[in-house]
Amino acid sequence: MKISKKSRKRVNRLKELIDFWSIPHFLFGAVTALGAIVFLIPAWSVFFATFIFAVAWEFFERWQGIVESIRNRISDVCMPLVAFPATFLFARYVTVEHERQVSLFVVITILFLYTNFMAWKARFARDRDFTD
Repeated sequence: MKISKKSRKRVNRLKELIDFWSIPHFLFGAVTALGAIVFLIPAWSVFFATFIFAVAWEFFERWQGIVESIRNRISDVCMPLVAFPATFLFARYVTVEHERQVSLFVVITILFLYTNFMAWKARFARDRDFTD
C-alpha cells in the first residue's frame, strides 16, 4: 500500500508533537497532581510548579544537546499541563478515599520513573525512536 505525500506529511507533523518521550512528560503531570492531593498542597501552586519544571526540563534537554523542533518542545511542556487537571479531577472526585489516592500516587510515580529509565536507556543505546 502506497502512502500519499499529504498523509506522510500529516504523520510527520503528528510525530513532531507526540513521540515516545510524550509518555514520561504526561506522567510527570499525573505525578504532580497526585502529589498535590496526597500531600495536601494547593493545586494551583503545584500546577505552576509543574509548568516551571516542564519548561526547565526543556532547557536541560537542550543543554544536554538534545535538539527538538519548537513544536515538540511546546508539546513536551503541554503534556504535563494536560495530565495535571485530568488526573487531579479524576483522583479528587472519582477516587475519593485517601488510601486509594496514595496507592495511585505510588503506582503512577513508579510508572513515571520506569518509563523515564527506559526512555533514557533507549536514548543512550541510540534507539532511533528515542533520539533526535
